Amino acid sequence: MLRKFNLLIARTAYGAFLLGVFGGVVMTGLIFVSTLMRYLGGSPLRFSDELAGLLFLSLTFLCLPYVLDKGRHMRIEILLNLVPAPMARIMDVIGTITLVTFCVVFAYEAWDFMDFSRSISSRADISGILLWPWMAIMPFSMLLCLLVQLRHGTRQPLADRASEEEVSS
Repeated sequence: MLRKFNLLIARTAYGAFLLGVFGGVVMTGLIFVSTLMRYLGGSPLRFSDELAGLLFLSLTFLCLPYVLDKGRHMRIEILLNLVPAPMARIMDVIGTITLVTFCVVFAYEAWDFMDFSRSISSRADISGILLWPWMAIMPFSMLLCLLVQLRHGTRQPLADRASEEEVSS
């Protein structure tokens, strides 16, 4: 049962990651087309800035859980390397508690913000895109980050050192 839970969380994080990457590709193409239209056609797509911002939001928040799961997020390891191993473990647990607290508070506040946006049918100014579905990505991402952290326990996931060496060479 635990293996199925771990697999479900890993696949969900990876699926969200792929959606985020797809959003980033679409965002890049949209900005490219809008730039071409601005300089060659005289005026850009009128909705491109709003949609690019929403796609950037999706790129950022949908990729967070997968990056956390793989331990590829930014870490300040200089302090962990300077202190003895028992103190480093305590610092790691404090980091985990901080992450969990942030995710819970952020998910709660983002849910309220999204729910309010849904209740007033908030739309983007120029394009009229309904905003609450895009805002729903934020609490979804934070809840998935919580599940990813639950999957790893009290320790922060560490990146595979072999992949880091490949990137640096």
